[in-house]
Amino acid sequence: MASFDPKVFTRPDGLKRITNDHLLAFLAPYQSYLAGRGFTLPANPALDFPHEDLAKLLMQYDANIPPDLVNGLYYIDEVASNETLEDMMDRANDAGITLTVNGQSTPADVATQIWNAKPDLLIERAVRSLAFQKSSFMYFVGKVGKKRKLPVTPDPQLKQLETLMDPWFESKQRGKGARVFAFPRNDKVWLLIRHGMPMIREGKHEDDGSSGVAFYRPQKHDVVIYDADQDVLAVNADTKGARTLYRETIGLVLFGDKNYFGEGEIFTLAPIRDDGADCLVSGDIDGIDRVRLREVVRVLPGRIPITEITRASDLFAALEDHADAKFKYGNIIAAKFGVLFRGARQERVVSVSKGSARYDRDTDAPAVEAWLDARGFYASENKDDRGDADDDVLERD
Repeated sequence: MASFDPKVFTRPDGLKRITNDHLLAFLAPYQSYLAGRGFTLPANPALDFPHEDLAKLLMQYDANIPPDLVNGLYYIDEVASNETLEDMMDRANDAGITLTVNGQSTPADVATQIWNAKPDLLIERAVRSLAFQKSSFMYFVGKVGKKRKLPVTPDPQLKQLETLMDPWFESKQRGKGARVFAFPRNDKVWLLIRHGMPMIREGKHEDDGSSGVAFYRPQKHDVVIYDADQDVLAVNADTKGARTLYRETIGLVLFGDKNYFGEGEIFTLAPIRDDGADCLVSGDIDGIDRVRLREVVRVLPGRIPITEITRASDLFAALEDHADAKFKYGNIIAAKFGVLFRGARQERVVSVSKGSARYDRDTDAPAVEAWLDARGFYASENKDDRGDADDDVLERD
């Protein structure tokens, strides 16, 4: 089965959405692989499942991990997060899949059963769901600004990060007990930050028709990646306050300076104008088969600046010989690329602005960042996003 081949799974929350019997059925084909890495599947579904141990194993890079083990978990999580239980049950019925459901079945339980029976059906639904499941990374440049030694992350430092983060989470009504897990990989270290969310109080329906109240605190995982080759911190978090918290505490604990990572523009879109279609070359990037330019956002200077959006499934092919003239003027501030990852069925969209990038999956980031680096999309002093003719326009205004 052709599918994207990630080597890690970065959504441990998704494991807890699946009831033990369905999760064990999903993991059964990989029992030997998991045992080889020191993880034994529970023999009894009624026993507590060691979700944390499995999550740590799946977050650690292993080139030999079965692709469908990680793929299946991603597809299950994506579909369960974005489709209703009723829709999934209807899809399963239409496909002739017999489901085991009861009054406590969750969308993740049904999605897991669909994957176990007909993976292609779930992949089809997941591809449609990806448009609603973007992972947005904000980037912060370190003070060195160039390749440096990867910092070590021993347990005492991780505990220090947790201690420093807890007061902020508590002040934002997210509770205490944050946990930080580190996964070094080559010249990067991935930090998975588990924390609470604001309490939820909602009506609860009982099977006897009575009504009650459920009061609980949801759990969430944020992803932070430090790239020692670029001296850049990439943060995937849902608020500006959380991004600032991670930037400052990681700077303080790992580099001795809470202001080590500054805000600013890390990317440039100048290669679109300067290199044309050559900026899309990806043959030298492991994991990417093709890149196409889908959208360009430019600001045209003048007394009243104009924002222009140019969009097509393949912009350079659509514009043909007119691309140079089209992008000669204006400040390119954002772009969207269609990236076909090796083994994937269709492109996934990557959106890049000067300070951020958005991916369908957290694990898309390393391959895309390698491509952005190779094609010159990382900002430097000798790159200018403005077209050569913009200065003349500004002078006339």
